[in-house]
Amino acid sequence: MITLSVDDSPSVTVIMTALMNRIDPGGTHLSASSAAEAFEILSAQKADVVFLDVEMPGMNGIEAAQRVRDDFPETNVIFITGYKEYAYEAYQVFASGFLCKPVREKDVRTALENLRYPLKKEVQEGQPGKLRVQCFGSFGVFSGGDQVVFSRAKTLELFAYLVFRRGVMCTNGELVGILWGDEPADDNKFSYLRKLIKDLRDTLRAIGAEDVIKKEWNCIGVHTDKIECDYYNYLSGSSDKNDQYRGSFMSQFSWAEETVGYFS
Repeated sequence: MITLSVDDSPSVTVIMTALMNRIDPGGTHLSASSAAEAFEILSAQKADVVFLDVEMPGMNGIEAAQRVRDDFPETNVIFITGYKEYAYEAYQVFASGFLCKPVREKDVRTALENLRYPLKKEVQEGQPGKLRVQCFGSFGVFSGGDQVVFSRAKTLELFAYLVFRRGVMCTNGELVGILWGDEPADDNKFSYLRKLIKDLRDTLRAIGAEDVIKKEWNCIGVHTDKIECDYYNYLSGSSDKNDQYRGSFMSQFSWAEETVGYFS
């Protein structure tokens, strides 16, 4: 399990981290002193559970929870506060739990056993399963419950666009135009694109998912049947709450902005 404790009081995050290390010694348990710091962490490492203080300077916990819900829809939010009167506001943002300070270990355990979005079961060794792709909110790629890390930001964007095109074969010229916008499509861009394609295939090969990519001469696409994707499920009419549009789509990429009107 990956958790993130967010509180402007260092003593609280120290206690929460210690509690989580005792409850889940094999997990990764992080801390942040503000909402801004928390979202920096979440952009690099998606968490299963975020423990949020309600009263914080700058963006408060209720506001932060709404953004977590929009950008990371499968992340559970558990509020931690000394003020019970915030319980109704916590309910309105569909939190997974509400704990009062001082936090007790048994209450944390109970909250974790009753999460709104249950933790995905670990994939058995030798049975990798489908690559999971999140398009609603920020774009992310996951394998066996872990986020896939790409060595280059442009490699992530390349894969995002291929997913967006839903199996259509994309020419190198189209990809250069998307990845570099109005910049000249010179030989250096095409050379760098070839490096990005190699980087993408190497990254997917390392997690046993290279067969997601289909490649032809100067064209590349994805096998949509080898991807579990909220965007694809939405288009297929899924009623699962995890597949529903929440106001943003591949929010890191400017070329995806014009698509948002399709969901409105």
